Amino acid sequence: MAVTSSMALRSAPSTHIEHPWLVRKLSPLMGKLEGMERFLFTPSWGAQLESQPRVSMAQFGDGYSQRSEDGSRGLLQRWSLQFTARRKSEADALDAFLRAHRGVAAFEFVVPDSAWSVTGQPLGTGDGTRTQFLLLRPLAPDATVGELVPAVGWEAAPLVSRDGVLLAAGADYTLAPSGLVTFTAAPPVGAQLTFTAAGAQVLRVVCERWTSTVKGFNAYNVSAKFQEEAG
Repeated sequence: MAVTSSMALRSAPSTHIEHPWLVRKLSPLMGKLEGMERFLFTPSWGAQLESQPRVSMAQFGDGYSQRSEDGSRGLLQRWSLQFTARRKSEADALDAFLRAHRGVAAFEFVVPDSAWSVTGQPLGTGDGTRTQFLLLRPLAPDATVGELVPAVGWEAAPLVSRDGVLLAAGADYTLAPSGLVTFTAAPPVGAQLTFTAAGAQVLRVVCERWTSTVKGFNAYNVSAKFQEEAG
């Protein structure tokens, strides 16, 4: 018989985490964003995204109304997540993490299927005059030739090489957040430019509610709702 418990906490935040398994898992990645903890559990397939526009509306006479975006972050994400068939140790650790943040303290959440990494990705070929190149990566690991998108949202600054030799950021080139690489001197004709990088879309979220279901011996299902925070 399945047993279900639901949590929707509104009390004061706590950052103390008592579960030792969770502490060991979190320690390598703490401090990614202003000391904020990162949610390290991988959701099951079927995650649902709901976009929530923040809108201010002024109502006038004769039924006329005017809408405008509310704040600089007018479109926030809300994720409905499932963690299916998890062992008790993982379900307990997940519950401990969410209890520690209590629906108030924000944490980092990596958007499902947004992580990417490339090694030796072609950046371009030098022609002796061109100094700017844009970092581009495959849309997906199995993408066909030509399916490229800007390589942004890095976990760390990309490494740029010329003919297999690592270049020095700041001295040999500068890198803009948009992924635009500007070389101090134009790479010579035929020089092969490559880069290595990894990234993901990371949101600042709070957990509004989560539910745990005991499906059987050492088998748990957990569902949770994450709301992106502005700022």
